[in-house]
This record gives sequence, structure tokens and C-alpha cells, in this order.
Amino acid sequence: MRIHFLSLFAIAAAVSSVRAADPDYKITNIPAPDGVVLEVGGMDWMPDGRLMMCTRRGEIWSFQPEKDEWKQFASGLHEPLGLVAGKDNSEIYVLQRAELTRITDTDKDGVAERFESFGKGWGYTGNYHEYAFGLVRDKEGSFYGALGLGFFPKGEPFKPTWCSHGNVPWRGWLFKITADGKYVPLNPGCREPNSVGISPDGDVFVTDNQGSYVPSGVLNHAEPGAFLGHPDGLMFDKRHPDAASYDIEKLNSMRKRPALYLPYREMGMSCTAPRWDTTGGKFGPFAGHVLIGDVNTPKINRGTLEKVDGQFQGAAYPFIEAGELGGGSNRMAFHPKTGALYVGQTARGWGSGHGLKMIEWTGKTSMGLQEVSLTKDGFKITFTQPAAEVKAESFTIGSWVPEYTGNYGSKRLDTKKHQVSGVKLSADGLVAEVAVEGLAGDRLFQIDVRNVVSKSGGAMRNGKAYYTLNRLCK
Repeated sequence: MRIHFLSLFAIAAAVSSVRAADPDYKITNIPAPDGVVLEVGGMDWMPDGRLMMCTRRGEIWSFQPEKDEWKQFASGLHEPLGLVAGKDNSEIYVLQRAELTRITDTDKDGVAERFESFGKGWGYTGNYHEYAFGLVRDKEGSFYGALGLGFFPKGEPFKPTWCSHGNVPWRGWLFKITADGKYVPLNPGCREPNSVGISPDGDVFVTDNQGSYVPSGVLNHAEPGAFLGHPDGLMFDKRHPDAASYDIEKLNSMRKRPALYLPYREMGMSCTAPRWDTTGGKFGPFAGHVLIGDVNTPKINRGTLEKVDGQFQGAAYPFIEAGELGGGSNRMAFHPKTGALYVGQTARGWGSGHGLKMIEWTGKTSMGLQEVSLTKDGFKITFTQPAAEVKAESFTIGSWVPEYTGNYGSKRLDTKKHQVSGVKLSADGLVAEVAVEGLAGDRLFQIDVRNVVSKSGGAMRNGKAYYTLNRLCK
């Protein structure tokens, strides 16, 4: 996405396309303190129950939900876009544009006194588009973030769009900062990777935004050393000293395919930090699924992943599209006790509102898609409620190849409609085995389920999924 101001017409069109109130989830606006523009860039929970938030205006605020109490913790930072709480109630780590900073409340009064540079090592020119996105921490204490490319229309060496310069190291890379502060570059190939997540199994994933060399919003698995798609970062990769001579076919053969594609516009315009539902059912029937926000539209999408032939792939689903979101979702964090999802929003050039929302499961679950997974001859589709009946005509399935190109904006190549050759519903009505003709790898499949009702008569609320098929089942 181009991080420019969107027209009021475009914003209104995006908002008007979402649905009315969601019966399964309650969305509550949490007002910020008077006069505060809460453009949330990062958020995490302190052990004492305070939600810590950094803002794009360089402030850090704490919010205590039980007391409805706000307090400013710090200010004067450089557009921080990531925050992780420390080991006690006095320490946080914040990712600024040029470094990872440790900030400490030394006298325990709720206000920071000490600011220490904890980790750095990447280049930064001051270009508006050189964001540093994050932040997550693994069990060993290492931090993960990702660096956006600058916007230099005459950059080098990859053209025609969105280029950095060779004297600004490590732009377009996913990185790690170890527990002792050492900077370690991990993966080249990012464009504007907003942002990073760690699955319950410890795998690192990074989202990226549609544009040159990125066909749509994506969730990438950061397999160590893998090239994730955008070639600018190869300028700093010693494995590829001749990268500037690589043509699009060479780059395409090198790149690791996304674990999930999130089609542009249908699933938003600018995907954000992935967060896994680790609430154990407190947030509904989607425990273990990954949630991905969108900063330009009031949408939160859901994803399920599986490994096929050793590679991650899976399905993405529209999830929460209620108008009460009121804007994009830049950062999300589950309350460690209640399981409610807190959503930090931002605006200023990213086309959405700012503020803080709380989303709670109402205890209801509408009829819809629980999960789509791949089989040898089609898809296994699991419903959230038992289906009364399914037929072949209940399923419409198409696919295309997302175009990999250096141009801004990608076409949908080789579009196809696929015949459903058979359907089998399980005895409990929860699982439909759907046989599909023409399955092939390196394609994005759109699956629409219509006119299916639950055994209790409930209509299908969401019957759409997009399955990223990289590898076929053997």
C-alpha cells in the first residue's frame, strides 16, 4: 500500500462495505484521555494488568482496565511501532525508527526515568517510509522486528517502484536482537512488513503490504535465511553479490511463497501484526487461529495454517467486519485473564481512525466456516455448527495465480473455475469433504459456501475462504 492520505470517498466506501453489528462479538470503544490522539504503534500487558501502548506521536501510555485509569509513562520517542513488556512492572522495550530502546521506571511511580539504547544496527535516512515494525519476544529473550523500505523513486538497483539505497543497510529485512543486545539480520525480501508475530509453536511470521513484488497482503513464514520476495534487501545479502542482475524469473524462482495471501480489497488494503488466539476458548471457538488486522479498513481477518510437504500454507477468512470498529486495527493484544481482544488503532496518512477498542465474545457462534484444509483430492471444510445438508452446488470454487511483478499493483493471472465432483458430509454435520477438479500448486483458491444452514436453522454468516495452495498433498 502507498502510505498517503486516502480520499474521504475511499474511506467512506471502505467503511460502507462492512457489515452491521456482529452478534458473536461485542465491540466497546475505550475513550482516550482528553486531548490525546492515541495512534497506537505497539501494545503489551504488564504483569500487574496495565496495558502499555506506544503511539506514533512518540508517547507511551498505560491503561488499567479495572480502574479505567490512564497515565502517561513517557514521551519524546521517534515514531515507535513496537512494544514488549519487561520482566517486571517497571520495564518495557520499545522499537523506535533507529533502535530498540529499554525504558525503565526506576522509582516505581508509573513514569519512566531511564532510557537506554538496547539494540541497533540498521541504516536510517529520515525518509518517511523507513518504518521499523515490531515487536515480539521469544522464549529465549530475543526480540524480532522488521524494516520497511524507503521510498526513493530513483532508488537502486531494482526498479520501477519503491526502492531503497545501497548505503542504507538492512532495509527490507526481518531481524532479531538477542537477549544481550546483538543485532542479527534474518530474512531479506520485506517491503513494508507491519508486523511480526510468533506462533504458539515458536515459529516467526511477518506480514507484508501489497505493492511492488508483493501481490497482495501476505503472511510470510520466516524460515531462517529465506528470501521473502522484495529484492531490495538482497543488496545486503552476501549470498547474492550479483542480485542487481537478477530478472523477475530468477527472483520468482528464489522467493519463498507466502503462507497466506489476503486478497487486496476483499480482505483489506494494508495488513498488520499477526496475533494468535491463545485464550483457550475465552474469545470463541477459534483458539489457535491467527488474527490479522488491517490498518486501512475496519476489518480483522482470521487464518488457519497447516504444513504440507514441509511448508506452511492455509486459509484466510473474513472475521470481524463490524462498523463499530470505526477504523483500522494496527496492533492487537489479548487480555491475559479475560481473553478480551484489545485493538489499537491509528490514522495519520494510513486512512483509518485512531483510539482503543475492546472486543469480547458474546458466547454465541453463528453458522460459518471453522477451518478449511487441503486433502489429496480437494478440501476438508469444517463448520462452526452442524450443517443440515450440503450439495455440490453449495460450493463455488475458483483460483488464480497472484502476479509477481515489480510494478505497483498485481494482476490475477490464469483465473479458473473448478468443478466440484463430489461432496460428503460427516455424520455429525460438522465436516464436508469436497472433491475438486484441477487442484494445482502455486495458486490462490477462493471458496464460497452458499445456501447451507445449520441443523438448528441458522443461516451462514460467513461462507468465504481463501486458501493459499503452495504444495499439494502427497
